[in-house]
Amino acid sequence: MVVGDARAGVRQPSQPILVLAKSRRVIDVVAADPGGLTWRQVQRATGLPVSTTVRLLQNLVAEGFLDVIAGRYLVGLGVLRWARSRRIESRLTLLAQPELDALRDATGETAVLFVRHGDQRVLVGLSETRHEVVRLVGIGQVMPLHAGSAGKVFLAYEDEVRDRVLDFGELTAYTPGTIVDADRLRAELVGIQACGWADSVAERDHGTASISAPVHDHTGELAAVIGIGVPEQRFTDANRPKWTEAVVTAARRLSAAMGHAERGADG
Repeated sequence: MVVGDARAGVRQPSQPILVLAKSRRVIDVVAADPGGLTWRQVQRATGLPVSTTVRLLQNLVAEGFLDVIAGRYLVGLGVLRWARSRRIESRLTLLAQPELDALRDATGETAVLFVRHGDQRVLVGLSETRHEVVRLVGIGQVMPLHAGSAGKVFLAYEDEVRDRVLDFGELTAYTPGTIVDADRLRAELVGIQACGWADSVAERDHGTASISAPVHDHTGELAAVIGIGVPEQRFTDANRPKWTEAVVTAARRLSAAMGHAERGADG
């Protein structure tokens, strides 16, 4: 026996608790498909009985391990929040960090990277400003799609998500600046897609502003949104044009690193 072993004298289970093993099997299957799975697809992939699959899915949703959106199950936002203190070093975040640092240095402001999770966005990359007055954000933070420049970029470039959020979602007013009229928001999204970037002032939080642009992968699909978050007092007419150019440049560079080739780039 090892002296001081905290497990000494504690009876260890001879096999994993079955319900936990089954739950993990379900979560593993769901996590492998970023687009989400129906309950029937989960049942077929796990090989569990129908009644067991349905019961596990209901319990996992209730406890925040999974979310269900439009009948499809995805990894839950609760799990993403627990991961806030631990960076998930995916290819995207590894490629993004140098661009985030460069964007922070070019603008002097906090640079951020978002991915979409269902009908919300999650902060997965960050390079913090050196200013004393900062926007308080953290890895794993979950935010809406209809409020803030990054969320509006997702809506502008993803038709199915836009239609679902604007036609069936609740456009919560976080501040007086939040756009809660679906027709007005649709009109703004057309302009965002045309110019290739978005900005916002005090749409999600009082006293904050942001500029964001889309990041595309090798297939041309939207992979993420990169941008900066700024205290409103520094978001001046003098700063906005040069900061917008810096954000768009960072988005293009990160898209290229992800294998995206812009139209006409090959001559």
